[in-house]
Amino acid sequence: MADIQRLAKKHQILKPWDIETIVNTFNSLDLDANKGIEQRHLVTAVQKIDPERNYDEVRNALKNVEVSRPGMVELDDYVAVIAALREADAGGKAVGSKPAARAFEGITSDRAYERRTILQSRQNASSAHTINEDEREEFTNHINLALGGDKDIDYRLPIDPHTMQIFDETRDGLILSKLINYSTPDTIDERVLNRGRKLSPFQITENNNVVINSAKAIGCSVVNIGSQDLAEGREHLILGLIWQIIKIGLFANIDIKLHPELYRLLEDGETLEDFLKLPADAILLRWFNYHLAAAGWGRRVANFSGDIKDSENYIVLLSQLVPSQCSRDALHERDPTERAELMLQGADRIRCRRYVSPKTVVNGNPKLNLAFV
Repeated sequence: MADIQRLAKKHQILKPWDIETIVNTFNSLDLDANKGIEQRHLVTAVQKIDPERNYDEVRNALKNVEVSRPGMVELDDYVAVIAALREADAGGKAVGSKPAARAFEGITSDRAYERRTILQSRQNASSAHTINEDEREEFTNHINLALGGDKDIDYRLPIDPHTMQIFDETRDGLILSKLINYSTPDTIDERVLNRGRKLSPFQITENNNVVINSAKAIGCSVVNIGSQDLAEGREHLILGLIWQIIKIGLFANIDIKLHPELYRLLEDGETLEDFLKLPADAILLRWFNYHLAAAGWGRRVANFSGDIKDSENYIVLLSQLVPSQCSRDALHERDPTERAELMLQGADRIRCRRYVSPKTVVNGNPKLNLAFV
């Protein structure tokens, strides 16, 4: 009863009978010895009170709560999260909703908001970062596919690509460590990793130090990224690190030893030594254009954004590579999105439909299109 009175006074948006229900529900959960639950179970716990709450709503509400223990949620924290959600409802504004586009430097129009999430700093209200939602979804899909079946983390997969869950699942360093080893095998001796469903803050810091040092070792830029940033789920930093790790793994396949046929891409008077000094994305563009020329197609690509948005160059490339499975019929489709879908259906037939959707092709997302090629 004392808890109910204290909490009712603290969270006046909640009625005493609401708090009694919340307290009883929390006490019925699988609590640890200190009467808390792991943050990863918070969404399910909140849905016992408010079934319609989604992952991102609960996650954003938790960001405004000073939890008693890192990674854990105790009774007071649980009540505070639900109160924050109810206050947002009463104010007619979703928790974590996007502010006006023009309020942030570098975001000059509502159009620039498409498929982006604005992340406002709790410490500095005027500081914000953006993440691309398409990239978050596709990178999450990549992690689900690449790491599925791993005995240490399989219980956490698949991660929902349509929510911010990826940033919570990567806090303890395990998934990022596994991703590094997937992209660049044997970089990390996994015997040094702390594993298990309940890691201490010290163990999490150890894992994240391994992630930072190993990412740097394989060529990632980790300036301004520390183990604490990973533990706190700093979204823009984690997403950027994930992309670097994925890209390094993809580019590792662009190797003359693995693909000796790359010598065909040399231009007149160019030595193999000069060719191998080119950035990997430049080699990919040259490879793309080599096949467009071989197909008798008049267009060429100079980037992975504007030059591929209409899907026509992709359609010709696929038909040149595997004519038995991919035709040029999709060129007759007038709608860009439908044309992109037809192109990707061809890619699916040759088992290379990854990283992009019709939307990301039409929008010309350079990272995702680079990964696709």
